[in-house]
Amino acid sequence: MKRIIFLLVVLSGSFISCEDALDLTPENSLTFRNALETEKDLEGVLAGVGYYMRQLAINGTCQLMKGAYMDFDPQEQFTSERTLAPDGGEVDGMGWGRFYNVITQANVVLHFADQVKMTDARRKVYKGQAYFYKGLMYLELLRRWGDCILVKDDVSLVPQGQSPWGEVCDYAIEMAQNAVNCLPEFPRVTDHLGNAPRYKSTPSKGAANALLAHLCAWKAGGKYFAADQDYDDQTLWRRAKEACDSIISSNIYALEDSPELVCTSALVGDSKESIYETIYKDFWHEINDNDRGMMMYCLAKKYQSYPVVPNSTPYDALDQSCQIYLSEMEKMFPGSDERRNAYFYKFDVYNCPDSVKTTHGLAYPYKWRNPYVETSGWNAGSMVNYNQNRIWWRLADIILLRAECAARLGDTETAIKDLNRVRARANAKLYDASEYEGDVRYAVYKEREKELLFEGYRYYDIIRNGYYKTELEGGFRTASEQDFRDGAFFLVIWMTSMENNPAIRQNKYWLKYF
Repeated sequence: MKRIIFLLVVLSGSFISCEDALDLTPENSLTFRNALETEKDLEGVLAGVGYYMRQLAINGTCQLMKGAYMDFDPQEQFTSERTLAPDGGEVDGMGWGRFYNVITQANVVLHFADQVKMTDARRKVYKGQAYFYKGLMYLELLRRWGDCILVKDDVSLVPQGQSPWGEVCDYAIEMAQNAVNCLPEFPRVTDHLGNAPRYKSTPSKGAANALLAHLCAWKAGGKYFAADQDYDDQTLWRRAKEACDSIISSNIYALEDSPELVCTSALVGDSKESIYETIYKDFWHEINDNDRGMMMYCLAKKYQSYPVVPNSTPYDALDQSCQIYLSEMEKMFPGSDERRNAYFYKFDVYNCPDSVKTTHGLAYPYKWRNPYVETSGWNAGSMVNYNQNRIWWRLADIILLRAECAARLGDTETAIKDLNRVRARANAKLYDASEYEGDVRYAVYKEREKELLFEGYRYYDIIRNGYYKTELEGGFRTASEQDFRDGAFFLVIWMTSMENNPAIRQNKYWLKYF
C-alpha cells in the first residue's frame, strides 16, 4: 500500500477538471489512504485515468512519423527517423512516465476493489476497467520502446530495469484477457447508480477484445525480432482472430455507411463504428492552454492545411511537414473508390492539368474536418487542434485485423471476405487473385494502409508483418536481423528516465551511437 501511495505522490500532477465530461471529480492521490471506501471512490480514481489518457497525446508522434505515408518531406524534419539514420532514434519528449501514471492509477483500483462493500458483479466491472488500462498502456510502451519496466501489483522502491518486451507482452495479454472476462458489452456498462456511460471512453468487453487482439497479433508478428523466440505464434494468431470474432459477431458495432461518414462521424466520436476512444471533442477548454496545441492523437496536424485550417489557402499545402501527390493517391484509390474524394478535398476536381499551377500536384488531406479555434485571448481566431476524439479502434480496423489473422492461419476465404467487406463500403473494386501476385496477406496490409491512412497504424502494421525492407526507407532496408532484435524499431530512452532510475539501460541498438 505504501509503495503505491509513494509512487502516486511522486508521479501525479494536479488534475484538470473532468467533471463535465465524466460526471465525477477525480480523486487526488493524497486522499487514497482513507478515501477509497465506496464504489464512487473507485469511480473517482478511474475518472482520474481520463486525465492521464488525454496526456498520452502530448508529443509522441516520433514512431508514427517513421511509417507515415508521404511522397517527400520538404522540411526534412523526419528524414532521420524515417531512414533509420544514426541520429534518428528520436526521444519521446514526455518520456514513458505518463504511461506508468495510468498503470499506477489502475493498480490503486485493483488494490482497493476487494475491500469495498459491493456486489461481485460491480467489483468485476471496476477490476475489468483497471485491467484494461494496464494492458493498453503496456501495448503502447511495447510498440514505442520495446523492452520496458514491468510493474505488476506493487511498485518496488528498489531501482528496477527493463524486462524483455515478450515477457511484458505476456503480462499485458493476461491483463487484457482479465478485462474481457470481467467487463460487460458496452450497452450494459453502468456506474454505481445504474447510469450508462455517456462516452466510449469507458472500457467495455468490445474494447478489451480489441486490445487483446492487437496484443496477441503484436507478439505473434514480432516473433522475428523477439529475444526469446520459443513460443507458438500460430496459437497467438488464433487467439487474436477469436477476439476479433467476438467483436464482429456481437453486432454492437457497425461500419458507417460510406467513407464520407468515416470522416464526419467515425473519426469525430461516439460513432457506431467506434469501439474505444479518448474524449477531446468539446472539452478542449478543460485542457491547459500550453498543452492544447501539443496534442497529437492523429497525423492530421502534420498533413492537413487547406481547407480545414481557418484562413488557409491552397498554397499552404506547400509548407506542410508531410505532403502527398495527387498522382500517388490516384494509384492508391483507383476507379470508383470513394475514399479518394472523402479523404482528400475535391480530389477529382484538383486532379487535372488545369489545377497544377494551384496544387503543384499536391493532394489536400481532408480526413479530419472539425477545427478547434480559440475564441479569445492573444491567439483568438487561430486553430489550436481538431475538435474530435481520439479513436483508438474502429470496426474497420478489427475487420482487417481479422483478415490478417485469417491469412496467417491459411484461411484465405475469410481473409478475402473481410477484405471485400471494407472495400464494398468504399465502393472499391473487390479482390481478385491477380492482385499482388496472389499474396492475400499483403493485400490485407495494403487495404489497412488505404482504409486507415493517416490514423497512425502503418508503422506498426509494417513491423508486425515484417515488411520493413520494402515499405520503409534507408537504413531499415540494410539493417541486420540482429539490429532489430537489439531495438532498431524502437525509440531512444529519455535520459531523464535513466538519471532517475540507474537500473534502466539504453536501447542496445541506439546505445552504440551515443
